[in-house]
Amino acid sequence: MSTNNIGNSRPNSEGISDQLQQVILNSIREILPDRMIEQTCKEVGYRFRRRKITPVVTVLHMVMAAIWPEESFNACWQVLWDTFISWFPQLSGQCPSRGRVAEARGRLPLQLWQRLFEQLSDKAQSLSEAYDKWKGHRVVLADGTCVSMSAEPELVEAFGVSTGYHGRGRYPLARLVTLCLAGTMTIIDYAIGGYRSGESSLTFGILKSLRKGDLLLADRHFAAAHFYTLYRSIGLEFLTRAHQCLNISKVKRHLCYSADDFIGRLNINKIYRRRDPSLPGWIEVRFIKARLRIRNRHQVVWFVTSLLDAKRYPAQEVVDLYARRWRIETLFREIKINLSADILRSRSPDGVRKEIIARLAALNVVRSIILEAAAAAKMEDPLRISFVHTVRAIISFSAALSRVPLALVPEVYHAMLLEIAWHVNPERPGRVEPRAVCREHKHYPSLKMTRTQWRAKHA
Repeated sequence: MSTNNIGNSRPNSEGISDQLQQVILNSIREILPDRMIEQTCKEVGYRFRRRKITPVVTVLHMVMAAIWPEESFNACWQVLWDTFISWFPQLSGQCPSRGRVAEARGRLPLQLWQRLFEQLSDKAQSLSEAYDKWKGHRVVLADGTCVSMSAEPELVEAFGVSTGYHGRGRYPLARLVTLCLAGTMTIIDYAIGGYRSGESSLTFGILKSLRKGDLLLADRHFAAAHFYTLYRSIGLEFLTRAHQCLNISKVKRHLCYSADDFIGRLNINKIYRRRDPSLPGWIEVRFIKARLRIRNRHQVVWFVTSLLDAKRYPAQEVVDLYARRWRIETLFREIKINLSADILRSRSPDGVRKEIIARLAALNVVRSIILEAAAAAKMEDPLRISFVHTVRAIISFSAALSRVPLALVPEVYHAMLLEIAWHVNPERPGRVEPRAVCREHKHYPSLKMTRTQWRAKHA
């Protein structure tokens, strides 16, 4: 392990910016080194003056804001600065204001965050190579979710709000779609759109980031004959549930492996063929029937896949593989709850996009450290390692990695990896949890206006 990126026996004396850079989140500086951030600034053409808050400090500040328990940029910055002053008390009284810190975040261009994410994704995929295969295919999960933000008019216009049975929503929502590896839950790519953007259309824009031979697992939003044709045209295999409108009994069977496992042809609707004349008239796929117990009910489920060889891909193994699709719901919980992306703090469209990408980058940083810990402990399944404890360890070990002598940095870093690998979640196959809360909320009415409007009316 290189020791050029993390830890230093004595702080740099060139200025407060260099000293501040030395003490922030040193437990992740092997995954996200200074040279990566500075080189990325050059690649995207971002030129900056030497200030207290450098691009390195700003990037690490936003990553720490994602993993810090308090859901606030300001709270995270206060912790960083107070820690810095505890080591360099002679520099007290020089803390940048909240406005200056916000300006530093705003100065970083969106392209910088996009490029940083790409590099972190490549590193996470490289670390995942020992865990991401199923019968020679990388298994990739695709799905989408929504994140909320403040009710600024600019954000409402950029992203839109929900409308439904209960009326128009009060807060704008951004739609986020991700592609992630099922074996390690590292994010390969993402797409951000407005609330009205479709998950499938956002996903099609990022499928180019996958490799030929990857196996895409998705739900019925991504199940249609013209979708299947698109997946095959770019070299992807696929496995989805059959669309709810598809009548399986009308599908002509060309090759039967059993009554519940056959190959048939799906006709492509003429509407899509008129839009895209290059589409064929049909596509050959495999149908597999399974009887599953879902939420205490026995249901008959049909799966559609491009894995046509029944000897290489037995039907039961294909059905069992589809169960991994639910892992992406855990990924969204980690992004929205553990990394505080459920309600975003930024007040501009680009600020919201940067905040989302920073949290996705933070997740890949945490997952990369988990993969290093699994390799150090020679574990076969890195997903058994606790994500929450890994975040705690990253925060806890940062101080020691900033202050120990340089010769001891590898030893402390290795100790962190072993502690992370030691905390393993119990195996819970077939786990089912209710979508309900145990404790009711306080008996206060909902606030139907802004706090400023309430004060003007009642104060």
